Amino acid sequence: MTTNYFYKNSKSKFLEISGQDSVPFIQNLITNDINKCKENHFVYSCLLTPQGKFFADFFIFKNKEKYFFEVNDIFYENFLNKLNMYKLRSNINIEEIKLFYSFIIFGELEINNHYEILNFDPRNNNIGKKLIQYDPLIKFNEKIIEIDEKKYHEILIKNKVPYSPFDLQENKSLLLENNFDNINAISWNKGCFVGQEITARMKYRALLKKQLYALELISGKINIGDKIIEKGVVLGEVISKANQYIFCILKIELVREKSEKKALLDIDSSTTLKFL
Repeated sequence: MTTNYFYKNSKSKFLEISGQDSVPFIQNLITNDINKCKENHFVYSCLLTPQGKFFADFFIFKNKEKYFFEVNDIFYENFLNKLNMYKLRSNINIEEIKLFYSFIIFGELEINNHYEILNFDPRNNNIGKKLIQYDPLIKFNEKIIEIDEKKYHEILIKNKVPYSPFDLQENKSLLLENNFDNINAISWNKGCFVGQEITARMKYRALLKKQLYALELISGKINIGDKIIEKGVVLGEVISKANQYIFCILKIELVREKSEKKALLDIDSSTTLKFL
């Protein structure tokens, strides 16, 4: 693959929150700090259930005191309904936006058409720049390759960034088990948010027993849902797979040393995995 390529987030949907109470309304709900959301800058965050379970994740960007949310369509309707439920008497307006198109750009490229915002993905600088624009096509001066969703997911796995449509379960997944503390998704200084108490308790009381790990399939075969068993001991299971790379939820105490050494896991006589 050449240095320059892109992925089109065809499953992204957008909504806008505006009005006098926008900042306190958003701040009291999301896991990150809305005050980090400056012009031409993305913030990545989540909405949790009151029990601290994952409900939806999204990117936020700002334009003229309006806050725009980019949400994957698998979570969009439930997220929109939840916002309207929490709205109550807040002086805000929630509006669906159908003008935007979302892309991820890899490489140093000059974009010739007008765009709304272009900046690094806040989760990790190695997973491309996010581009939001009004045009469904990008105009480049040079040749560029479009990658598919599986290749994009592979890039995320290699950088230990979960891809919510495949790696998380609504009303079930916990953020700290899924590496969200390391991808700029949570502010521990902003104060309360929905599900904050349980999330903070897991962090500060060292209650985390299992965690998301990225591995490469060196040999053999493995499928989503397979148990990871080494020498008769069940370490965890496969959550997702993209080409030769997989995400697994594994028991921390059983794999910590091997993970730190980026060691091999011999699952059976023909299947070998390597920690990334």
